[in-house]
Amino acid sequence: MKVNQKNLDDLINRNHVLLSKTERIIHQYVIEHPEQIVYESVRSLSDKLHIGEATVVRYFKKLGYSNFILFKMGVYNAFEDLRIQTDTPFIDNITKNMKDVLDKTKSLINREQLELATKYILEARQVLIAGMGISHTTALDMFSKLLRVGVNSVVVNDSHFSYMYTAVLDKNTCIIIYSFSGETEEMIKLAENCKERGIKTIVVSNYTNSTLCHLSDVFLQTSGFDNETNGGFFSSKISQIYVSDCLVTNCALKNKTKTKKFNQLITNSVLK
Repeated sequence: MKVNQKNLDDLINRNHVLLSKTERIIHQYVIEHPEQIVYESVRSLSDKLHIGEATVVRYFKKLGYSNFILFKMGVYNAFEDLRIQTDTPFIDNITKNMKDVLDKTKSLINREQLELATKYILEARQVLIAGMGISHTTALDMFSKLLRVGVNSVVVNDSHFSYMYTAVLDKNTCIIIYSFSGETEEMIKLAENCKERGIKTIVVSNYTNSTLCHLSDVFLQTSGFDNETNGGFFSSKISQIYVSDCLVTNCALKNKTKTKKFNQLITNSVLK
């Protein structure tokens, strides 16, 4: 992506703002790595720069932003190839954005982590799949995909039910958690419960160094940054689905006979 330097300067240069020594470290990082900023969380930026989270929050508030998401959106909109152009049809913008997200997600796939996640899923007696909001629809999609390759799975949305469910699970099960931010409170508690019970935890999220990333046994990174002004309403979801497809396809390839059998059984059941 090519950044529009004037837009970025307008965003972060506030002559009347006096930054502290540590805030200037954050400021320099933003200037040098604007593309990376849109994929950071307050926690990951804090860990990366060895600066307290409170300092990170204070920095973007000094620049006039009430929260970090709005600040990242401002940085995101500074990229020339992601802004809507008056002479470019919105359909072309959407298409380009989707292609960019898929290319970015592909580059982030860690094959070793993908293989390990596949191993946990195929060896599990049951797979629990969870996500909140938009991520829950991805969890539902993953549930249907896993059934077709013969994996005994269940999907949960209600946080209380998910906490209760972990009480009857053991180390012979595994869980797949979807969270765009990696900081979804309900999913963090669910991952902590799973950790206590020795349940293998697969996290699908945008952010490394997020709380869920640290709680995971396997971390599969996604991409995308939703923005309704450039055809990016579902860019993060597309990335989640892409990673899910890679995971399920790998499961199917590991056991082609079982996959074929269950595909036929499900088809026969639906057609009855």
